[in-house]
Amino acid sequence: ASLFTERCEAARGLTFPYSAVSMATILLYFFLLSDLSVFSTRISAFVLVIGRVLTEVLLFLFALSFLCLGFACALSSLEQEDANFDGIPQSALSLYRMSFGMFSANHYDALMEEPVLTAAVCVYIVTSVVFLLNLLIAQLNCAYQASYQDMVGFARLNRGKIVYETMRFVPMP
Repeated sequence: ASLFTERCEAARGLTFPYSAVSMATILLYFFLLSDLSVFSTRISAFVLVIGRVLTEVLLFLFALSFLCLGFACALSSLEQEDANFDGIPQSALSLYRMSFGMFSANHYDALMEEPVLTAAVCVYIVTSVVFLLNLLIAQLNCAYQASYQDMVGFARLNRGKIVYETMRFVPMP
């Protein structure tokens, strides 16, 4: 074996923890690189708008989870034979998969054998995919428009703050 290899027998048990810490370190490094956005006011404003708009996405995910849990409880109490809706966790997983377009067409065909289940799933899809997703798009659009003008000023203030914080570490001649 050579001196510089990717795998070392002495560190066999430490490989996974080391890779997990490396992954977290790289993510933190790229998070710190977001400070470089101060060099462009438009990019800095965009980064600040993302922070503001992220709350709208979290609200959407909360509403989707609440709706999914409610329908999962209701569908698991329904007398039916579909294995995808056997219990609350399995029902919730199936409903999430439907919301994200990951539910296969064969499973939809099997739903047709249970008319009440089909009707409930259709109500869920219309509510979650059509209503909640369009509501998310409208909220993101309004939040972006409302905060972009303010964010240009905040971006300039943020640039000044980062320059001020950095200048403390620059040695004076």
